[in-house]
Formats: sequence, C-alpha cells, structure tokens
Amino acid sequence: MALGNRDTASLGMLTGWDATELKKYELEDGTSFATVAQMLGVAANGVASELYTDPIWSSMVSYTDMLEVEYRVGSSNGMGRYTEYGTPDPKRAQTEGHMLPLLAWDRGLGWTWRYLEKARMPQIQADIADAVKDVKDRYRIQLLTRLLQRGDDSGTYNGLGSSGYSPGFATAAASTSVDFTPPAYGGTAFTSDHEHYVGISGGAFTKAVFTDAKDELLEHGHEPPYNFLIGKSDASTVSVLDGFVKTAEQLVRLGDDTAVATFSTTYNDGRYAIGTISDFVVWVVPGIPQYYGVGYKSYGANSQRNPLRIRLPKGYNRPVVRVFSDPRSGAGAAYPLQYAMLFTEYGIGVADRTAATPRYVNSTTWADGTAS
Repeated sequence: MALGNRDTASLGMLTGWDATELKKYELEDGTSFATVAQMLGVAANGVASELYTDPIWSSMVSYTDMLEVEYRVGSSNGMGRYTEYGTPDPKRAQTEGHMLPLLAWDRGLGWTWRYLEKARMPQIQADIADAVKDVKDRYRIQLLTRLLQRGDDSGTYNGLGSSGYSPGFATAAASTSVDFTPPAYGGTAFTSDHEHYVGISGGAFTKAVFTDAKDELLEHGHEPPYNFLIGKSDASTVSVLDGFVKTAEQLVRLGDDTAVATFSTTYNDGRYAIGTISDFVVWVVPGIPQYYGVGYKSYGANSQRNPLRIRLPKGYNRPVVRVFSDPRSGAGAAYPLQYAMLFTEYGIGVADRTAATPRYVNSTTWADGTAS
C-alpha cells in the first residue's frame, strides 16, 4: 500500500510508463523511447532547478502556495508616557493586502508517432533544448512584465477570482484598486499618493536617476547595496556616467590606480553586470526595453523579504516543470511519447510594495514597458 498524498506529480509520464514496454520502441537511429523519456525528465527537472537558483531572479523573488499577501500600512501608534497606576491604551497595526495570480503554461513538443519512428537523436535533442529555452524565456518575460507594469492584474483568467487584484509597487491611488500608504519610517509619513513608478524626460539615464532611486528605497528602510536592471540599449549611456565604476574585465589585469568593481561580471542567458553607481550593481538584462530600468533591494536568494512573490500550486515551494503526453491530443498508448508536452504553473505578484522602484527616462508620464 502506498502512503502519502496523491497529487498531480504522480500523473507524469516518467512514473506512469512501463520501462520494459518503452524499450520496444526506438527512434530511427536505435535510441529507445525509454532513453528519450529520461532525457525529457532530466531537462524538465533541470530547468525548474535553474529557475529557482538563478542568481538574478532569486535575488528579487520568493515563493509561496498561498493566494494572498498581507502587509502593514500607514503610521504606527507611538508610545505613551509610563505612569505607575495607569495602563497603556491598546493599539494595533493597520494592514492591507492583495492576491497573487496563478497561470498555467504549456509547451507542446508536437511529436507524432510517425516522426518518432523517423527521428534521429540530434533532432530530439534540438526539440528538447528549444522547449527548455521557451520555459526560461516565458519566466523571464513574466518577471519583467510585473516589474514594469504599474496597473493591477485582475480577473478569473489570472487566477484572482471575480474581485481579486494583484497590484504593482507603491503608486498613486488613481493607478490601482488596492490603495497603499507605505508604513512611516524614520520620522517620515507617507500617503496613498506615494509613487514608485517614475517618469523622467530627457531620453537617457543620468546619475540623478540612480541617486533618486536610492533615496526612494532608503526612505523606506531598505539599506544598500541594491540592484538595478537595465536593457542592452542603455548600457553604453549608463557606463559613462559620472560616478560609475565599471567591473573588472576578466581577461585584463588593471593597474593599481584604476577603481574597479570586484564582483563577477557575467551570468547566463546574456545577462551581465557592468558596474556600480549610487550603491546599485547595474545589470544588463535582455528583454528590458530601452529607457526602462528597475532598482530594487535584495535580501538574499528567494528571501520572503524580496520585492516579488511567486505563487505556485498548493503544496509546492519551488518551481516544477512536469512532462506528460498532452491529454487533449487523443493519442493512444501505442506510442506513449507522441504529443509530449512541458507544463508548469506560477503567477508573479508583488510582495513588498516599497522594495523596488521602476524608472522610465523618456517621458515625465509613466508608461508600462513591454518586455520581450
């Protein structure tokens, strides 16, 4: 008798197939279906693990299977003067909250039984690599979209019910259905018109963009160091700003009189750090459109204090990519690999509405950026 919960992971093809039966089927080059199935499983598990441990994405997100986020707002009540016979008045914090979306994504491999009979291993490997890339690209686009979108997500289509909202960071009341008054900090009180989506005219990043973003984070108690994400098209402008310190080039030994940043310059998927300015490490991230950037405070990999919160299906605490034959295809069991697909579920919302501040440097009026 098997103990434990029955969940959707048990429906995956790798646990539901007969290995002996799979060995009866082969690609044209003699590779067994069992080998291909194993490759798919390794690829799916690998990309899920890569998303969870990614050094950039993990610095801005945390994971939960809960539908809601609740947080403190407004000014605190303060302390009263102690008296020997009196008792303090009861006081409580004021809170607000919103929901987190949940969306399902799939990626079909489109293998028909005839293709599997004729396919060669390099073709199968290319198909799997292409599907894995699509999983990673979708994750990146969803993250960047939430960072650059001021308005709310809503609706049953987004997993938020008929009246739930998933708002962005701190923004004026007219821009959201979930008004937010940041908690008072350091003697400064805020209002629900406090704005973290800032439009700036001029068509180029300046040093003032970064100093202002730093002040925006610091006034809420988020202390340096910070990260700042920009697109490739703005890298050359930012790298020559006054006060910018470039990263050390890996193949060049610089003289003792040259100031360089000493952290690693590159990560995978075309992202790399170009230097520091105003306590920000500046990262070039593919997919961020020109004139847009986002400064944020990271509290460590997948920390619950990071600015974004990713909702997963109930019972999960990290991304999962599953592999199975598309149940909508009507495929039979004779060729169990046909119409294989990758499937994952997650939704990206905001956790701390003060821990990030997006910038648009081509207009005084904010406009949402379109990630690619």
